[in-house]
Amino acid sequence: MKLWIKSVQVAATYIGTIVGAGFASGQEIVAFFTSYGDAGTWAIWVSTGLFMWLAYRMMLLAQQLGTPSYESFNRLLFGSIPGRIMNVLVFLTLLGVTTVMLAGAGSVLEQQFNFPYTFGIITTAIAAFLLLRKGLDRLLAINSIVVPTMLLFSFLILIDGDVASPLPFPPPDSFEILWQAVLYVSFNLAMAQAVLIPIGYAIKERAVLKRAGIIGGCGLGFMMLSSHIAMLANWEQIRHLEVPIIFITGQWNDWLQLFFVFVLYSEIFTTLISNVFGIGQQVRELVNIPETRVYLALFAVSFLLCFIGYSDLLLFLYPLFGYLGLATFVKLVLTRAAKTKRPRQN
Repeated sequence: MKLWIKSVQVAATYIGTIVGAGFASGQEIVAFFTSYGDAGTWAIWVSTGLFMWLAYRMMLLAQQLGTPSYESFNRLLFGSIPGRIMNVLVFLTLLGVTTVMLAGAGSVLEQQFNFPYTFGIITTAIAAFLLLRKGLDRLLAINSIVVPTMLLFSFLILIDGDVASPLPFPPPDSFEILWQAVLYVSFNLAMAQAVLIPIGYAIKERAVLKRAGIIGGCGLGFMMLSSHIAMLANWEQIRHLEVPIIFITGQWNDWLQLFFVFVLYSEIFTTLISNVFGIGQQVRELVNIPETRVYLALFAVSFLLCFIGYSDLLLFLYPLFGYLGLATFVKLVLTRAAKTKRPRQN
């Protein structure tokens, strides 16, 4: 029973890392799936399978290679020089995503509760810092609480009166939609490695990793499908909206609207702490300094970047992160764990 609980905790952390502001707003779902109509449903099924299998592969490789962070993982997977280049780019992009999540949390609190923008950022950073000080176990625990609310929110979207059945749906008329599925998974997998690799290294039971990959992938698939069919049913109204999910929830009562705000903030928060945790593991592998100092430095840098226009750089880094994800995707598929096994580091 304890192993099942641990599997669910790891799966929840996996989901919490993937599901950020772009997912919550509906933008990612519209861009990658719903804009292709009914054929987008096929891509969601493919994405779900890839999310299940590749997450397990990544955690299993991290366990067998004995790599506690993506720093050592990428060096062993890609080689010394390419691996170091990958790590620098991943670090910069994770820092950018961390900054955007922190700024997004401040914006949500400002718009919904009239809190000052700076106050929202500082409050979120303090809460994340206190949580991260407790280590991996607390990271798993907080996602075990937050992710069920995300799934409940998806269920509410699914049972909304305007949502039509996703079945039957025609087969795709080209392979382009399947390529979109690969791109979507590879992009998110590149970001998820920051937390999946430390988890794979820390957990010895292979069954836990396998179950976590399956449960996490299924959870992500359910959330994607729920949003997709809701967007598809209201396509003419939401196709040009920046935050399409607001149209879906716009007819809900005030309490459900408040619940939506809580889910949105929670999705931002879980992505934030997962990114900071992953960066912290990399930095501590390179420099022997206490975790608390690493986290404080990361939050300080992100706080400053929130005010100096980091968005332009992020527009460059996001596509780059997608290509990094494709490289990781290919290596995970081609690498045989049994041939790359390394002793666990002390």
